[in-house]
Order: sequence, then structure tokens, then C-alpha cells
Amino acid sequence: MNIRELDLNLLLVFNAIYTERSISKAARKLGMSQPAVSNALRRLRHFTGDTLFYKAGTGVAPTRAAMTLAIPIGHALDTVERGLSSVRNFDPSTSTRTFRIGVNDLIHDALVPALVGYARREAPNLMLEFVLQTGDMAHEAVKDGTLDMVLLPTFAINDEIGSAKVWDEPFTIIVSRQNPLAKLNRLTKDDIRSMQFVVTTHVRRLRQYVDDIFRSHGLDRTIACAVADTRSLYPLVSVSDLAAVVGRRFADQYNTDGSLVMFDAPFDLPDIGGHIAWSLDAENDEGHRWVRERVVEILASAFKLSRPTR
Repeated sequence: MNIRELDLNLLLVFNAIYTERSISKAARKLGMSQPAVSNALRRLRHFTGDTLFYKAGTGVAPTRAAMTLAIPIGHALDTVERGLSSVRNFDPSTSTRTFRIGVNDLIHDALVPALVGYARREAPNLMLEFVLQTGDMAHEAVKDGTLDMVLLPTFAINDEIGSAKVWDEPFTIIVSRQNPLAKLNRLTKDDIRSMQFVVTTHVRRLRQYVDDIFRSHGLDRTIACAVADTRSLYPLVSVSDLAAVVGRRFADQYNTDGSLVMFDAPFDLPDIGGHIAWSLDAENDEGHRWVRERVVEILASAFKLSRPTR
């Protein structure tokens, strides 16, 4: 018996006949014709190798095999119905759904405590599972539903996913205050040619995006080091002769001791947006909407409060 060969609509027919103990009553319950229900029953009998129901008075009665099947089939249909109902009619105070949210080191501290606190107050039975999103795989993870939400840069947003922008981030070039270049008022292209940069390995498309901007202005960055996450850039630059291209907002956030100096590039570095993204399949899911609206609200508020100064 191969379940892949079974038309799952036949399970609805089985459940209706088992419940009603009548072909005609099952047909009325399902909104089908009696011949259509009889035909579905024939297909089920062929698939299971059992008659399933036999005539009993004016109706039908289940065989032993049908009684054995009734419990798992009824349970499966009830589970699906409850799941669909929770999607259509989401009640945060009672929902037990699980949401898997991709996070990285840029948003973890701003999002996780605030969202968990909100959920504990308003949706105490909700399960929030925060997953370290894997760089360039994040787009596919949200598209195929592996993750419910992820953070993506503007250049990764397309019509295949839903999204909401939570901030715009200007780029800046950072060096250590001990770096001889830190004494300059501004950088020239020749200064940049003399620099050695540190980059991250976890979002290669972002590195490519920045490299393409530099190349469009006749510059090839010299990469001397690559680290695994964005947080590591700031302390490494502060104690070395390396430079990095980072978001100014986060440079301000990590530069609490004044060990970093920030420069505008000698050419236009466009801002990059941060977007919360989700699968199009989740667009009208009330539960998903409830969670994502709070994710967007938390991040937009957090980054509005930390608006960078140029």
C-alpha cells in the first residue's frame, strides 16, 4: 500500500460514511451526489482491499478494518481542521503555534528580548524559535517556508517574497583611531587603494554588492581578512590597521569607547535597506501577520531611536 497513490479527498468520504452510517446522508453532508460517494467508496475498497462498509438495515455498518482506520483518519482530519482554523482565526491569547524567525547579530539584541516579552504578555502559549539565519541561504529559507521570517537587504528583495522595510542604513568606512589615516579630514581614492579591508563571510552577496560599487568607481578593495559575523568587524578594526565598510548606525552603536573613526567614501555609497521578509504563502495568515507586525514595529522603533548622524 503506497499512500502517495491515495486521493486524500477519499478520506473525507470515508469519515462522512463512518459518521453518518449512510451513503445518502454522507453525500448530503459532503455536498456530493450519491453516485459520486459510491464511486469514491469503490476506490477506497480497491485501495484497502477491504469492503469497509456493508449493508445494515437502511444504512451501512463498518467492517473491523473500517473501525481500525476510523480513529487515525478522524484524528488526521481533526488536526488539519484545527490547523487551518488557527491560520484563519488566530487568537494570540490561546494559540500554541510555533514561529521560526531568522536572526543575525545585527538584530538579535534589539528583537529577541522585546518580542519574547511581548509574546509572554499577549500570547503566552506561542512558541518563538529564533534561528541563526545562514547568510545567502536566508532568501530560499523564507521562500520555501523553512523560516517564517528573515532579515534581508534591499538587493535580495524581489516579487517572490513579501517584505516590509524596517530601516535604511548609510554605509561608512571605519578605521582604528590609531591608524595614521584617522588623522585625515577625508579619504581620497588613493587612500582607499592603500587600505586593506576586513569583510564578513556570512553574507557573500553583500560583500559582492559593496565590491561592485567600489569597482564602478575604479577601485578594487584589497581584502586581508574575513570574519564570520558582523560584530567581529568592529573590535578587530579598532586594534589593527584594517578598514571595513559597515553600516553607520551599527558603527555608532559599537563605537562606545571612541576607538573607531568613520569616513564618508570619496564617492556616493548608496544607503542599504533592511527588510523583514516572509513567504507569499504566509501573506494572509492571521497568526503570521500578528507576529510579523510586531517584529517590524520593534525593529523600526529600535532603529528609529538610533538614527545615525552623518
